[in-house]
Amino acid sequence: MEYKDYYQILGVERSASQDEIKKRYRKLARECHPDTCANDPHSEKRFKEINEAYEVLKDPDKRSRYDALGSSWQQGQNFTPPPGFEHIFGGAPFGKRSGKARSFTFDFGHEGSGGFSDFFESLFGDLGRTEGPFGAASSQNFGGGSPHFRNSAHSPRGDDFETELTISLQEAHAGTSREISLQRPEGTKRLNVKIPPGTTDGTRIRLAGQGTEGPGGAGNLYLRIKLATNGRYRLEGSDLIVDFPITPWDAALGNTSEVETLDGTVRLKIPPGISSGQRLRLKGKGFAHKGDLYAQIKIVMPPQLSPEERRLFEQLKEISHFTAKQGR
Repeated sequence: MEYKDYYQILGVERSASQDEIKKRYRKLARECHPDTCANDPHSEKRFKEINEAYEVLKDPDKRSRYDALGSSWQQGQNFTPPPGFEHIFGGAPFGKRSGKARSFTFDFGHEGSGGFSDFFESLFGDLGRTEGPFGAASSQNFGGGSPHFRNSAHSPRGDDFETELTISLQEAHAGTSREISLQRPEGTKRLNVKIPPGTTDGTRIRLAGQGTEGPGGAGNLYLRIKLATNGRYRLEGSDLIVDFPITPWDAALGNTSEVETLDGTVRLKIPPGISSGQRLRLKGKGFAHKGDLYAQIKIVMPPQLSPEERRLFEQLKEISHFTAKQGR
């Protein structure tokens, strides 16, 4: 069988800390995810290799067993376990399992990676394997998230999982619900998750008991909320800022115009003599009604002046004593 250099696959030194391994794994998993690299025919294979390497190097027992092989092996080299190696850590002979691995597939509606390599099974079949969410994961139902598991396979409680769920600013403002699917050994389980109004970026929603089963009970599933960028509104705390373009004559004379809020259209009074950059406040129209909405004035000139418009502007220039310096 072919030897797998897990350190080379993750691009870390053999002396790398667990934290360095975790950070590197998360970076590569995002870069090589089949959904992210849909046009790369090699992405799925690379994704499986990264997954397998992390499965070994994240676990102190598996990493110690792997390191006992020594560093003289090369990636792709033919490999046969040395005699007596199967007895390290009191393990069973290679290729035999002393216990049934807990199987939990976290399915996002995409048929993803399958099992690990023969090399992995030869070394770690007896230790069992927790099939992490990247075993068959896609981000389609979760808005681009990359899940990962936190607890070790030997925890009394089942594994916790965390993934990213992207929602729009409007959904976060008003509240929404999303259906997610969990692929368990006994079949697909669908959950309806409620997102309460006012949910902010980075909020974690806990779904108790929706992780893997363990001797001490099931773990949890955590949804970390990410707000999608919105080209119209900017969020400052609980306040919403929206650019509000007006004409030079409306800025000079004042007017009443309409402005879009997250709750619909409202009328806004523009006072005479307003300048670009000034903000007009709409009380209580901010995010989840906890803040205010500010219409930030932006005076916009016509791209081209008609002859009559040009004549009037020239006339205004002649009769006006106002200078831009006075407006500072």
